[in-house]
Amino acid sequence: MTTAARPTWAPAKGGNEQGGARIFGASQKYSSRDVAAHTTLKPRREGQHTQEEVEKKNLRDELEERERRHFSSKDKSYSDDRDRKRGNQLLLEGSKRDPEDRIVPRCVDADDSDVDIKSDEHDSDDESDDDEDDTEALMAELDQIKKERVEEKLRKEKQQQMEELNAKEEELLKGNPLLNNTPTSFSVKRRWDDDVVFKNQARGEMKAPKRFINDTIRNDFHRKFLHRYMK
Repeated sequence: MTTAARPTWAPAKGGNEQGGARIFGASQKYSSRDVAAHTTLKPRREGQHTQEEVEKKNLRDELEERERRHFSSKDKSYSDDRDRKRGNQLLLEGSKRDPEDRIVPRCVDADDSDVDIKSDEHDSDDESDDDEDDTEALMAELDQIKKERVEEKLRKEKQQQMEELNAKEEELLKGNPLLNNTPTSFSVKRRWDDDVVFKNQARGEMKAPKRFINDTIRNDFHRKFLHRYMK
């Protein structure tokens, strides 16, 4: 039996007054499409980047390792430069530590540790003073170089202005024919065809005027064609 004539769920359930629902209460029937679905989320399993696995990973080291492999495949000297920079960074971090955190040799007595720490402090002060002196010397040298460059630029600009002025004066002097010492001829230049043998040969010839004849057999084009190819 076909189900094409059967009503869908919406008209089949009827109203509140149908089938004694007014007396016994609302209908407890409901559609399967109204049932709650997907009530639970699918959790991650082991090996699918769970929260514990992500917390255990060191993402910074993994990123640096991937960068190292990528750049080292293109440039062989990248890994050496990177190791050298990392070593320098570790040395800088070690030099910035407090004197109390530095390792004291075991052969030194406990009473002499304060003396060593103080001497290290004095050494660091001397090094900072030397660094300041070197910085001042470098800044003075940099100022001297900048000053020399500015002077060189001004000198070049002045020289260029003098050259342009001299060129303009020379152009003005040469532009006046009365002041030029070069000999000038006031004769009229001749044409290239003044002394040729065959000159103005077709001056007296009469040119046949073009005419229009509305006949394909008696026009000039047809006559010329017959004269050329049928003669």
